[in-house]
Amino acid sequence: MAITTDQLHKLLQTHFGFADFRPGQLPTLTAVLNGEPTLAVLPTGAGKSLLYQLPRYVIQAPIVIVSPLISLMQDQVNRIREHGHGRAVMLNSTLTYQEQQLVLQHLREYQFIFISPETLVKPKILTALKRQGIGLVVIDEAHCISQWGPNFRPEYLLLKDVLQQLNPPRLLMLTATAPPKVRTDILARLGLVETQVTQIVESVNRPNIFFCG
Repeated sequence: MAITTDQLHKLLQTHFGFADFRPGQLPTLTAVLNGEPTLAVLPTGAGKSLLYQLPRYVIQAPIVIVSPLISLMQDQVNRIREHGHGRAVMLNSTLTYQEQQLVLQHLREYQFIFISPETLVKPKILTALKRQGIGLVVIDEAHCISQWGPNFRPEYLLLKDVLQQLNPPRLLMLTATAPPKVRTDILARLGLVETQVTQIVESVNRPNIFFCG
């Protein structure tokens, strides 16, 4: 059964204490939770983390968030823990082999798994995630797939194969910057059909920011 707007507002108020959603959040959540592959382009500060934190209260399986920055992962893990939204863990180069193995053995205990693209493409990691089953895959900073992937973060270009192997029931791509050509390129490099992807695009222009000549 599709989730309703009223149900989403109730989750927002109960678990996050907000009376209403910010622009772009509600249609993104609705699309994702209804199983539509979704690309959301929302400006910095628009509350993109809510787009994968709120689904935790609907989705029973772990949520995997692919992120390029260790500092960003750590910040999000800390915030989730502080606000009591569930158990969160990181899988990246900061963990020893033994620490990674311990996490992989207890994947079912986590609601959020933050992971670097370099770690995600490792066969043993993919095997463990496939065995566990994933409720939602989130690709944060999705513009890396198009703009920086070939040189800066080549593992982003391997995410097409990762998605084919994991076959998650829900997929969300997040970025703060992606003009039409970049959005088209992101979807193509992930092996997605553009007409089958819901795109939520909010303006990056801020009404309170202006330039004086």
